[in-house]
Amino acid sequence: MIERLCKLVVDRHEGKKVAVPAAGEQVWYWFWELDCQRSGNGYAPNALGFREIGEWTRLRKIVLEQWQLDAIVAMDVRRRSMFIERDEPEVEISERPLSPDLFDALFGGGG
Repeated sequence: MIERLCKLVVDRHEGKKVAVPAAGEQVWYWFWELDCQRSGNGYAPNALGFREIGEWTRLRKIVLEQWQLDAIVAMDVRRRSMFIERDEPEVEISERPLSPDLFDALFGGGG
């Protein structure tokens, strides 16, 4: 079930229609509720840590079964990996050596 839910995370990210198995529906909705509350660091979304998951379960008065916790963590890893796997544009790197004058021109030197 965990593997299937992780695959559905990818499918949803790619804009495909997803059909969540009945046995995984609750975990699916829990994951997306947690996901919409996650923080970020400016580069990528932060992980859903045990602290956040634990606080969420406390507020919702939910006791997770082990497989449900494992599924949420696995889905989180899969979701965050899609942000890392983006194709980065190729950056053109100058052949020109860095000199003090070039550094000052780029970064405003000369205090």
